[in-house]
Parts: sequence; C-alpha cells; structure tokens
Amino acid sequence: MLLKLHIQNYILIDTLTLDFQDGICVLTGETGAGKSILIDAVSAILGGRIGLDVIRQGCERALLEATFRFRHDWPPLRDWLSEHGIEPALEGELTLMREISARGTRCRVEGVQVPLAAIRELGEHLVDILGQHEHTLLTRARAHLGLLDRFAGAPAEDLAREVARLHGRRARLREEQAERVARAAERERQRDFWSFQLAELEGLDVRSEEELEALRQERLLLQHAESLQLTLGRIGQALTGGDEAPGVLDGLSRVLGQLREASSLDPALESVLGNLTDAREAIAEASRTVRYRQDRLEPDPERLEAIDQRLDHVQTLLRKYGPTLAQALAHHGRLERDLGALGEDDVRGGRLADELAALETELGGVASRLTRARGEAARRLETALQEELADLGLKEARFEVMLRPLAEVGAEGAEAVEFFLAANPGEVPRPLARTASGGELARIMLALKTVLTRDDAVPTLIFDEVDTGISGRAAQVVARKIAQLGHRGQILLITHMPAIAAVADSHWRIEKLVESGRTTLSVTRLDEGQQVSQLAHLASGDAHSPAAIDHGRELRQRALAFKVAGGSVG
Repeated sequence: MLLKLHIQNYILIDTLTLDFQDGICVLTGETGAGKSILIDAVSAILGGRIGLDVIRQGCERALLEATFRFRHDWPPLRDWLSEHGIEPALEGELTLMREISARGTRCRVEGVQVPLAAIRELGEHLVDILGQHEHTLLTRARAHLGLLDRFAGAPAEDLAREVARLHGRRARLREEQAERVARAAERERQRDFWSFQLAELEGLDVRSEEELEALRQERLLLQHAESLQLTLGRIGQALTGGDEAPGVLDGLSRVLGQLREASSLDPALESVLGNLTDAREAIAEASRTVRYRQDRLEPDPERLEAIDQRLDHVQTLLRKYGPTLAQALAHHGRLERDLGALGEDDVRGGRLADELAALETELGGVASRLTRARGEAARRLETALQEELADLGLKEARFEVMLRPLAEVGAEGAEAVEFFLAANPGEVPRPLARTASGGELARIMLALKTVLTRDDAVPTLIFDEVDTGISGRAAQVVARKIAQLGHRGQILLITHMPAIAAVADSHWRIEKLVESGRTTLSVTRLDEGQQVSQLAHLASGDAHSPAAIDHGRELRQRALAFKVAGGSVG
C-alpha cells in the first residue's frame, strides 16, 4: 500500500507530505480544485509521461517521492529488486523518487538510479490506476482482448506473448521472402550476366604471364621466320664456310695448326693455344645451334593465324576485365564465388519456405491453445461480470464476450475479442460502444476492476472520478462495491458523489488557496465531524445548514453500516 507521498515544487504545490492508511482514502474538493494533481504525481513517480511544465513556476526542479509497504516475500517485487540489485533500507518498505528538471528526469528506487522503463515495470506491481476517462477504453474493442487475457491469468498471457513472438518472427521471414520474390528477376538477370562473363573468361586459356609472353614470342618468330632463316643461313655459312669461301672455323683451324708448331718452340704460346681451342669449340657449338634453329624455323601461316587470333581474343578480354592478366583471372575467381553465393541463396530460399511452413504450424498450434484458454476465460468472465453488474444495479443486463475468428493468426492471436451488452430485457446484445451509456460504462469498468483484482496482488487501487455519469441509486451501489474492494486492499478515491465519499476510512479535502497573489494547493485531512460537513457540502453545496448536516450524517451512518456488514449490496 501507499504509505507516504511527498511532493515539492510540482504544479501548484510548494511542499506537501501526505501519510495514507489502509482501506479507502477519499479525496474530495470543488471542480478544478486540483484533486487529480495528486493522482498525476503518483502516476509520474511510477513512470508516467511528464513534461517540464509540471515544475512550479520560479523553481528549477520538481521532486516526487512515494513510499510503499509490501510483503517482503512477494515474488514479483522480490524478483524485481533482486534483478536490479536493490536492498530496501527498511524491510517491507520501498521508496521511489522522481526528479524533474531542465537537465532531464531521474528515477531512483531506494536511492539507486534505475531506467524509466524499469520503474514502469515496478509500478505495475504496486498500483493500478483507473482514471476518470478510463472507462471509455470499453468503447474500443481492441482493449477488450487485453482485459480478457488479464482475467484469464498467467497461462493465457504467456501464450499471448508466445503468439506475439512467433508472429513477429513469421513477419520477418515473410518480409525476407517477399524481398526475395521482388529481387528474383534482378537476381536472374545478375545470374545470366555473371554466367556470360564467366563463360567469356573461360575462353581465356592463358593462366600465367609467362604463358602469355611465350605466345607473343612464338608469334614474333613466326612473323619473321623467312627473313630469320636467311639470316641464320648466312651466319652458318660465315662460321663453317663453303665451296666459294672458307668460314671462320676453317681459318681458325689453320691458325691452331700453326700455333701448335709455334707453341712447341715457345711454351709461352700454350695459353694462347688453349684459348683459341676453346674459342673454336664455342664457335662450333654456335654454328650447330644456328643450323638447328635454321632447320627448325619453318614458315607456318596457319599456326601464326591461330596465335594471332588467340592473342587478339586475350587482348579483348583484358580490355574488358583487366587491364592485366592477373586482374582478369581475379575477376574470374570472383564470378565463380558470386555465382556460388547465388546458388546458396537459392538453397536459402528453399530452407526459408520450409522454415515458414514449420513456423506456421507452430504458430497455429500456440494460437489454438490461446483460443481455447480465451474461450474458457470468456465464459467465466461473463458469469463473474453478470454477478457484479447485478450488484451494481444492472440485474437485467446481459454481458457477453464475443470471440470472432480472424482469417489469419495475427500478433494478438487467431481471434478478435469484443464485449457486448444488452442493458435491458428483450434486447439483443450489442457492442458496448454502441449500446452502453456513460454511467453503464463506468459501472462495467468498476465491475471489471472488481473481478480483475480478485486474484491480483497489486495492493493499491486508485479511482479517479470513476463515478462519472452515475447518480442516485447507482451511486449507492457503486459506493457499496467500492466498500467491498476496500476490504481487499488500499483504495485512493477521487469523487464528487457524497454517497461514495461516505465510505471513506480516511478523508482529505483539497482546495486552492491564494496567498500573496500566488495559488497553492491545500490538502487537509478531515476528522469525523469535518467529514460529515464535507459530505453535506458535496450533497447540497451548503456545509452549515442543519438539513444538509443531517443528510451528510445519514450518508455517513449508512455507509458505516454496510461497511460493517462487509459492503454487501441489498
């Protein structure tokens, strides 16, 4: 329960500290007195949206602080505290603080700064706020599904989360598949283009620069084969001689013969003889090589044409994929890898289809279990709401929960959920948005809150003018229903209805005061006599006339009587 609320520099509040008790805590005041400021402050502490305009004029920051009492062994809160490494200073008490300034907003739990999202998660375990316009949620069918799942409890909520997860995964796979289909034509064009390029490069039957240079050298020889043959013939003849003239070898042989005779007389010439002997052998070897090359050189126009065509083809490919052979060969390797990747992409497409089919089956199975859980919960909710509405003066009303199958399982399941109501006998149930009055909507929401909080561990309920649109007998039955809820936990209640305010276990009057030209919110806790006067004022606008006071006292006595009786409606 909420033990203490401390507020500084917030809207119309300079400094305010309120100590709350268990049971029903009622806040009343004139329209526009600022009652909802306190509820908004609690909402802000629990992570609600808030702007810098809440900082009191002339101040640099606003400070909001709330202290709650809780069971130390309560699993949701115990797990949250453990997850965030927070140890309460006092066992069973927890203090939340939110500071708002131009530098931003900071949230702390027991002095430890925590993210806003974590505060919101914590707040769901501490307080349930029913705002003055929240009953209008009932006019929006999309809200009905969440209410049904909450009533169905953890198993259904777990199934709903699993459906949402699987649906999200299916959506991503479908998006991938749609992108693949959209890219299919482009992918095939790319495949054809790459395949064409690869086929061209396969014609590049040269695999090294050395091989390419050898072809060029062979072409050069073939291009000059005839003239080279003539040149080599002349060289050979000059070396070996012929019928017309002796060659170099002949002359060198004669010189060697003479040198041998001379060296026999002059040993110093032996080295010259050796050198010339080596030279003759070298010239003889050169002559043989020249003759060999001359014999091998045969003009071959067909071979030359073939080499020309091959080198021209290579040059054409190098202009497209080079300019060097190494670059062309590297491009060939990339094409092979890219085409392989396209093949893998095709395999992924097949796997994607299989994965989607399996996921559809899994999603359908979970959604079917969720449908069954919702169907069972819908019947129980109808029965429970029927009883609560009877208590709230709608004995003849028929409340139904309709589950309409969807064409395909969506993020929230395989069905849409909508609440229907027949407020009077003989009427056909119709959607709440088209059939329920404001007062009926308020009572239905109160009935839902009553049913939903039966198994909830949330210790504090806040009702901000939930009596909108009701009066007379309806106000009496709503008062008794709130009294029943008050036995289950703490209720903070803002109301204009005296019959409802009369059920208070503690009562505060809220008003605006103007001092030195500055408006300030004043909150006063009322004793029993003041509470009767406030009820008289709410009922007649006159807190002093004997008749009004008597009426206020009667309201209070009647409320105390049925509170003692357990809040039963009769």
